[in-house]
Amino acid sequence: MIQKYQKKPFSVALSITDKIDTIVGFFGINEKPTSSKDPLALRRTALGIIRTIIENKKDLRINDLLSYASSLYDDQGHKIINKDLQKELHNFFKDRFKYYLKEKQIRYDIIDASISSFSLNKLFSSFEKAKCLNKFINSQIGINITSSYKRASNILENEIKNSKIEIDNTTDPGIFKNDFEKNLFKKINEIKKYYSSINNDENYEKSLSILAEARKEVFEFFDNVKVNEENETLRKNRLELINMLCKTFQNFINFQLLKAHNE
Repeated sequence: MIQKYQKKPFSVALSITDKIDTIVGFFGINEKPTSSKDPLALRRTALGIIRTIIENKKDLRINDLLSYASSLYDDQGHKIINKDLQKELHNFFKDRFKYYLKEKQIRYDIIDASISSFSLNKLFSSFEKAKCLNKFINSQIGINITSSYKRASNILENEIKNSKIEIDNTTDPGIFKNDFEKNLFKKINEIKKYYSSINNDENYEKSLSILAEARKEVFEFFDNVKVNEENETLRKNRLELINMLCKTFQNFINFQLLKAHNE
């Protein structure tokens, strides 16, 4: 029998707070699951919280709820002896979220990329983003995104490793020497403008399409512009431009941890 987690708002709130109270209480007295044992079923309880949040399509400020539950124990005279309580709770939920993603058959590298920027307050949106990327990763959209990012990040990494140039997140369009630099800079700013315009209503398919559309400017830049320029000022500025591209892509997810299509 499949358990349903979609409920009315009051029931959702009651269910989640009750489970959080249980987990915080036991973690607070160091009664935690071990690698092989979980007699109090705390892993299942945490997974229930995650499922409830995701299936009700709402991000909740779980960090605040965990902190508040901890403070309530103190206020009621129940001593919290676990000095690393908040850190351990964060890691515990992170591990359960990773398990949930595996249950949903999300590709392992997408799970790693999602977990690398894990936020307890963004469980639903993180899952939706991973699910959307998992759907498109092997399509032309996914191939365009990963090939663009990998080509940029690999060159950036190699050039920084082999030179003494330090990246300080400054790109000067005033010293661009060709249209390929200008076009890439323009495309990056279009993507940045898109990300600055969205709040909690991000359309993840649209975001992926916008990133995929940058492939033309990215490949024209690398096919026609010498990054390893002898002039150190120009070389640094081109590396700054590439770094700007990579950071803009990472507004969606940590693409550095994704496998390219041919890997």
